[in-house]
Amino acid sequence: MDTTIITIEGQTVRAVSPEGQTASMPLSELLNQSTEPPPDSGGVILCNGIRLIYSRGPMTIVVHETPPRVHLFDWIAKHSPARHGPRTCYRPVRIALPYLIVIAMFEQYRLGRRNECFFRVEPLSDQNGEDSPLLYPALLNCSKFSPPDGKPLSWICTAEMDRSVWAQRGDRNQRLRAGLRALLHCLLETGFNYSSEDHEGSSWFTESRRVDPRVATVEDWMAATEQDPLFVLSVPWLKTGMSIRQVVDRIFINHGLPRDRPVSNADLARRIFNYRPTQPK
Repeated sequence: MDTTIITIEGQTVRAVSPEGQTASMPLSELLNQSTEPPPDSGGVILCNGIRLIYSRGPMTIVVHETPPRVHLFDWIAKHSPARHGPRTCYRPVRIALPYLIVIAMFEQYRLGRRNECFFRVEPLSDQNGEDSPLLYPALLNCSKFSPPDGKPLSWICTAEMDRSVWAQRGDRNQRLRAGLRALLHCLLETGFNYSSEDHEGSSWFTESRRVDPRVATVEDWMAATEQDPLFVLSVPWLKTGMSIRQVVDRIFINHGLPRDRPVSNADLARRIFNYRPTQPK
């Protein structure tokens, strides 16, 4: 049993260990660390399509949803001289996508590099959504890592993204909105090639070729789109087995930000003894 004594004196919390060691921290700081913040956009004007926002520590995660629609993509040509890079040749393809879920991570409202993409066959209505988990996106530029431990489940490749235009903007509203626009542009409006296959191991397009003959090849996908663009809502896409909330928690944990609410005297004592005040700049 932990016999550390914890007391509150005005606006300060103090802890005394069984060995007589002492530590303290502001009560307000302990409360901030111990409770999940209420929903708050932080003054950011949300873009169309943003469905959920989560914050933990310095990180904010934005969940964006695009309804089912037909997209015009630049897809790698059959006889392209290169599988990716500047020598790659592309062709236009028109294919339908189901609900497209983009999970964008921001640190200090600057777009990070571990953003993820998923499919759904119905709109988001519940963050826990056990009855309708996220589905893997059958897209070339969404990477599958093997093993996935500590890495994104469905990583959006942004290696070639030019961040210089917006990353240093002082206004966090502009940074977040511009970062999300740049991510969606990178995902949907740049060339789809075999970079994931050659660098990360595979893409979710390659992994999904056997789920339904209508999406076995991009040609099959185009033909099915011509017949019925909403066929994508009946495709048995590969399941992640995880809800939005579970994937978001996984991202936070991978960045060292677990949902760590204190549940015992020992938990509170650990926070107090580990507290280090922020140094003035």
